[in-house]
Amino acid sequence: MKTFKLCSLAMLFDNEELQDDKLYQGKDIPLVDGLIINKEEAEKNWLIEAVLTNEWKPFFDEYEANQQQFMTEVTITKKTNDPATLVCKVLHVHKLKEYISVHFEGVLVMKKDDLSDMLLKNLINEGYSGEALFKEFKKRKRDRGKAIQGILNTAYEQVKQKGFYDEEPS
Repeated sequence: MKTFKLCSLAMLFDNEELQDDKLYQGKDIPLVDGLIINKEEAEKNWLIEAVLTNEWKPFFDEYEANQQQFMTEVTITKKTNDPATLVCKVLHVHKLKEYISVHFEGVLVMKKDDLSDMLLKNLINEGYSGEALFKEFKKRKRDRGKAIQGILNTAYEQVKQKGFYDEEPS
């Protein structure tokens, strides 16, 4: 196993999911501290501990109670590293003295290189080439808009079909 500092945590939501709750409209979850452990298994399982402010407790309590899966992007070691995308579920939410500790289990869906490869392939299939291809590729990578969300949704469905989280909650 290898342990790394968790530098950022973002949840990827469908827009409809957030319309009622202004607090959670941003996808970035502000960390007090955190770590991530690569279990170095063939299934690409990771354990995450995120220390957060107490205002996030009801939000993550609901995810724990429902064993609801969600997609996250995590950045490890330093904030300038490219994020990795995981499908996660909340294992436990613990109350600390001043904060909460949320434990997640995640399956690696895609690394930056995988995402870039898929995005580039989609752009070529859409008919882009030459300088236009380069400009659109840079734009979509920067914007992380619908094109990338579609790629991530496809990857998420593939992980679900493999049955990584079909077991009963522990």
